[in-house]
Amino acid sequence: MTSHRNPHIVLLASFIMLLLPVSIRAEEVLSASPYWQGFTSFDGQGLYHDLLRAIYEPGGNTVRHLEVPAKRGLIMVREGTVDIYTCSSEPVDGLQLAAEPMYEGEFHAFFRKAAFPYWDGVTSMANRRAVWRLGYYSPKDFPVPFQYGETTTGVEALERVVRGGADFYIDDRILILESMEALKTPLDRNDISIESIGFRQYFPVFSTSGRGQKLRATFEQGMRSLANQGKLAPIYEKWNLPMPRAYQK
Repeated sequence: MTSHRNPHIVLLASFIMLLLPVSIRAEEVLSASPYWQGFTSFDGQGLYHDLLRAIYEPGGNTVRHLEVPAKRGLIMVREGTVDIYTCSSEPVDGLQLAAEPMYEGEFHAFFRKAAFPYWDGVTSMANRRAVWRLGYYSPKDFPVPFQYGETTTGVEALERVVRGGADFYIDDRILILESMEALKTPLDRNDISIESIGFRQYFPVFSTSGRGQKLRATFEQGMRSLANQGKLAPIYEKWNLPMPRAYQK
């Protein structure tokens, strides 16, 4: 069958589509990460998903998520099979972090009060022994030197402190409380303390390709726009998570 479409109109339409920026073209934006309760999940429920939808869907895009191990997710971004890895607190070789954070986590130290009756903030950790879950933190996150170890679970880290094998268990406050609840032997809350020792920002990771650059720019503009319009805070409040201080007026 012979087509009766005007070839000049088809050519013009194709040219216009090429001029449209990636951020406003109707297409799929694909993210990847492990499962993190409250942040990501296989069914698209979580803070990070809501933020990506609020930024990319108004431009006619759809957002879809793949649940994969952290290392695999970063490899997929580098290979171009997914667009965004959520999230990283450290630069990643061959990839780029957004300039705007998705989350800012306050991390805490769990310790026995008897061991540190005169707590003086993070300086009290100098030359002591800390423990955290494998890959969660790095000595670079702290302003003082100390010995450190890593465990598979938060409960293991907690038990190490309780038994005297370490002085501090480092984690998000909520995760420390979850580890305490999972501990077989109940703790006397009067014997322990949980103190804030710092903040750490988490950024989405993009490829360095042209598409990655455009998606990154759209993300950064979108976060600022949502904050200025007062639409960002409700997203964090929905998940009972703090909005990064950079967006707070």
